[in-house]
Amino acid sequence: MDYGRRGGGDGSGSRSDRGGNGGGMLLLLYTSALSMGIAYGAHVPSVPVFAREVLNATYTEVGMVGMANYLPYAFFPLIVGLLLDRLNKGGILVAGVGMALASIAMLSMTRNVLDLALIRAFSGVAHALFWPAAEAMISMKGYEHGDGNDSNHRGSSSSRSGSSDGRGGDSSSSSSSSGSIGTVRSISRFTMAWVVGYMVGPLIGSSLFHLGYIQLFIYSSAMVIPALVCSIMLVSRYGHSMNVRSRKEVGKGTGLTIFSMVKGRVMLIAMITYYSASFAVLLSIVPSYMKDNGVDEHLIGMLFFIFGVARLLTLFSIQIFARYEHISILIASGAIASSMLIMHATPTPYHFGVALLALGFAFSIYFPITLTMLTRNVPSVMIGSMVGLYETIFGVGWALGPLASGIVADALSIDAPYLALFIVGMVIIPLYLMRSLRDGTIATSK
Repeated sequence: MDYGRRGGGDGSGSRSDRGGNGGGMLLLLYTSALSMGIAYGAHVPSVPVFAREVLNATYTEVGMVGMANYLPYAFFPLIVGLLLDRLNKGGILVAGVGMALASIAMLSMTRNVLDLALIRAFSGVAHALFWPAAEAMISMKGYEHGDGNDSNHRGSSSSRSGSSDGRGGDSSSSSSSSGSIGTVRSISRFTMAWVVGYMVGPLIGSSLFHLGYIQLFIYSSAMVIPALVCSIMLVSRYGHSMNVRSRKEVGKGTGLTIFSMVKGRVMLIAMITYYSASFAVLLSIVPSYMKDNGVDEHLIGMLFFIFGVARLLTLFSIQIFARYEHISILIASGAIASSMLIMHATPTPYHFGVALLALGFAFSIYFPITLTMLTRNVPSVMIGSMVGLYETIFGVGWALGPLASGIVADALSIDAPYLALFIVGMVIIPLYLMRSLRDGTIATSK
């Protein structure tokens, strides 16, 4: 898809050509996600254990390391999103993958908690480049495959055409629905590729653990090489289709601003923050919590494999949940809160497995659906900015979750953070439900 040519309004290039071009691009993106997922799955569950056992870190320090990893996500994706609307998306993707490879390799040189925090912050910047770039490309491709609307303002015509007379509205509404489902499908496939990697990665990491942490980190960094090759191929094969419109067109936009498009979605943003904070606690704190409750490194790897299986199975059926967005978010939030209560009350290997199954189900529902909800009806010249804003919202939860959980664990008890997250869920879920009922969106099918 040549955005520069389509921006000119000549419409050159057949739909099938664009679709074929998009198919190859999506395949390379999925392969990159698979490679990155394997690499991160192989080493990330071991990082908190490494901090506790080798670097003698406290829970507060473990939380600070987690915050350092996720802090760049609290502000950097918004900057990246603005750049995505002005620079070649493929180049930003390559930069993110290259930085990810370097950051994992650098873990082998860690000698103290400060080193670990700085390296994890570098890894966070890599994520802030990789995910928004990939999501921006996938979001635009998903809608192009879902409908034939002009990408200058995809979906907005359908929202306007739903007039009371019903004439012509069905076709446009159907296109909007098709575009939404197409985007969810494409995003879920990308996430699925990452999840498959993250499901296999812990098993590989567990098998390499006997070699030591240094070797584990080095081998994990090598697993990123296929992603780097695929991202370079993306630029070389499809670089022309990742160019943005002219600076004048980007500046002109449609008269909308990012904040005007998220106005009235405060509760949705709060739910995304709760989801991301819980996700960050799972990755950065829970492995240490498992270890302190007698779960060894090999079993931790198996439990995260179970987590990956749950995510994968959920993503296979994501289109069912996508048709009832608000209900699905409420169900997922309930699963998160329940999992936190289980880990607080009964921290045994069996119950950890149950909790991770529920969390895998919940997290896989949240990401593709909430990203689609925030990017729906967004002009294509602003899609990168909106994706960047979504990732920034996600990053706020990622940054606050581990730090707050680490402080609470050291100040009260190691199981207290999970009770706190359960209570937060029990407060925010009814508020979201009441807002959805008031707006009449709770049963809306997309």
